[in-house]
Amino acid sequence: MKQLIIFFILATFAVSSMAQTEYPTELVVEGKSSIKLIPEQLIFNVRISATDLNYTRCTDLAIEKAQQITDEFLKNGIDKDLIKTMNYSIREIREYDNVTRKSVFKGYKAEIPVVIKTLFNNPKNDVIFEIIKNNFNADFNLNFALTPEQKEEAKEKLIAMAIEDAKQKADIIKEHANIKTYRIRNVQYGEPQLIGMHNRPDYNLQKESISIRGVAASGGITNTLNPSEIEMRTSVVIAWNI
Repeated sequence: MKQLIIFFILATFAVSSMAQTEYPTELVVEGKSSIKLIPEQLIFNVRISATDLNYTRCTDLAIEKAQQITDEFLKNGIDKDLIKTMNYSIREIREYDNVTRKSVFKGYKAEIPVVIKTLFNNPKNDVIFEIIKNNFNADFNLNFALTPEQKEEAKEKLIAMAIEDAKQKADIIKEHANIKTYRIRNVQYGEPQLIGMHNRPDYNLQKESISIRGVAASGGITNTLNPSEIEMRTSVVIAWNI
């Protein structure tokens, strides 16, 4: 008799569990949002380099060039806080000799990347461009990026839009599935992502290039370059009890 009672209890529990899992107890919806923004930050990337057979002389030449470009910026009213040195590196230059089949020492090369970040509407942008173009034998490029303020403002809008999207989707599901939702059980959210950054404007403007001459003829860097939009996306997953 005891065995029969235990079997009956287990069977009842199994049926009850199956009944509970047969019907969903929550409605889970993912809300999505996206915003396209015109980047307001202009980034000048200058790579200053020097080569010499002597290690110390090579180092001194690179530092001297970096100081020259900094002094020129300051003399023309460029804010010192905008000018940042990323790092400093020096390495051996070696070339393979096909005759001796050995690596031959050719000297040293020192590099100092310098970054200048300004707003796109900064009136000094053309001055910065002209200083780099006319006074220094350095390779450089221009990038556009979103400012921290743009990202923060977009983040708030993205979250609100994603939540609204999730609520609208949930309303459609409730109407057609004939169900009701109660309190929110769970919310999951991830940081907004920048989309398509590999397509971000990246203008390589090297000394004596056609790009530089075209920009110079137009009368200014900001009048020539038109940054493309950068998209930010996010999603919010909301689970309601039903």
